[in-house]
Amino acid sequence: MKKVSLIVLFLFSLASVYSQVDALKEGNSLLAEKKYDEAIKKFDAVIKADNKNANAYYSRAVCYTYLKNRMDAIADYTRAIYYNPKLTDAYINRGAAMSEMQKYDDAINDFNEAIKLAPGKAEIYNNRGYLYNIKKKYDLAIQDFDKAISLNKKYSMAYINKAYAWNDMGSDSIAIYVLSELIKINPDYATAYFNRALLYKNKLDNKNALKDYNKFIELEPYDVDALINRAEIKDALGNHVSAIEDCSRAIDIDPSSFKAFYTRALAEYDLKQYQNILLDCTAALKLKPDYAEALTLRGNANDFLGNYIEALKDYNLAVEKNSQYFDAYHQRAIAELKKENVVCALSDLTRALKIQPENIELLEARAVLWKATKNYFDAIQDYTAIINVNGNDAHLFTARGDVFMLMNKKDNACLDYKRADELGDGAAKSKRLFNCK
Repeated sequence: MKKVSLIVLFLFSLASVYSQVDALKEGNSLLAEKKYDEAIKKFDAVIKADNKNANAYYSRAVCYTYLKNRMDAIADYTRAIYYNPKLTDAYINRGAAMSEMQKYDDAINDFNEAIKLAPGKAEIYNNRGYLYNIKKKYDLAIQDFDKAISLNKKYSMAYINKAYAWNDMGSDSIAIYVLSELIKINPDYATAYFNRALLYKNKLDNKNALKDYNKFIELEPYDVDALINRAEIKDALGNHVSAIEDCSRAIDIDPSSFKAFYTRALAEYDLKQYQNILLDCTAALKLKPDYAEALTLRGNANDFLGNYIEALKDYNLAVEKNSQYFDAYHQRAIAELKKENVVCALSDLTRALKIQPENIELLEARAVLWKATKNYFDAIQDYTAIINVNGNDAHLFTARGDVFMLMNKKDNACLDYKRADELGDGAAKSKRLFNCK
C-alpha cells in the first residue's frame, strides 16, 4: 500500500512552551521559521540560566528532531518530562523518535503515558496502533485505530492504518471496506483511492483498480507511481497503447524512473514492438544496471528479432545480476533450445524450478525435454507433479500416458488415456481404442 506519514509529530504544539522569558520566545519564533540552529542557541541560553526549564528542553528537542538528531532529541524530551511529567507532547514526540529508531516497546510505553495524560487525543491512539501493527499485534492495532476514529470521525490516517492492518492479516476485502468508508467521509482523499486500487489489483479486480487509479490521478496528476501502476492495469486489460501513453507521461515527469521505461517495454512487447523494447530496456538498464527483469525482457526482444547471441548475453547477465530470478533461467532455456542445447535448457529449467518448485509451466516444459532425451522416469515425475495440482487437464494425462507407453507400461498408459478421454480429449480416445483392450 502507498506509504504515508504514519507517525504524527506534534512539533508545532508550541502554546504550552511559550514563556515570558525573551530568549525562549525568540527561540520559539526561530523554530517556527525553521531556523533550527539559531533557535537551539536561544534555548541553550535559557537552559544555562535555568537548567530545570522543561519548556526550553522540549523546544530544543523539537529542533533536534527536525535536524534528524534523534539521540539529542530523546535526551532533551527526557529532561523535559523529568522537570514536567505532565508535558504530553514530550511523550508523544519521544515516542515518535523511539519508533524511528525501531525501539518499539519504548515508543509504546511513551504513548501509553501520553494517553493517560490526554485520553481524548486521537493521534496518540493512531501512533500506538501503528506500532502494534509493526509488532503484528493486529487486534490491539485495530482497537487503537477504532478508538482514534471514534474520537475523530474524519481522521483519514487512522482509516488508512486500519486498512493497512487488515491487509497485513490477509483480509483484503475488509481493508477495501475500510477505505471505502474513508472515501465516503473524505471523497477527495487521494491516498485512499491509491491504496484501494492496490487491493483491487491484488484481488485481480482490474476494472475497479483502474477506476481508483483514474480518480487518484485526477486528484494527483503528477504521481509517477500511480501512472505506472495504471499502465500495468491497462496492459493487463489489453489497452496496450493507453498503457504506453501513461508510461510516457511518467517518463516526462520523472526521466529517472527505470520502472516507467520497463513497464512501457512490457506494453510494447504485447504489441510486438521489439525495437522499441530494446530502446526502453536499455534506457532502464542505464538507470538501474542490475535490473534483471529488463535484461530478460531485452533478451526476449533480441530473441524475436533473431539476435540469439545477444539474447543469450542478456539472459546470462540477468542470471548474474539476480540468481533468484526464475524467469531469466526459463527464457535462457528457450533460447538454448533454439540452438538445440537441450542439456543446457534442462539445467536452466531445473534451476528455475528450485526457485519456483510448483510452477506448472516450468514443470511441463521440463517434462517435454525429459521425454525428448528419453529420461522417461523424470518426465513421469514432472507430469505427476503437475497433475497433482491440476488434475482436470486432459492433455496432461494424454502426455503422461504417452511416456508410459514408451516405458512399456501399457496398463498405466491405458489408465491415463481413459482419464483423458473422460475429460474430453479426442486424441486420447483414439490412442485408447488402438492400444488398450
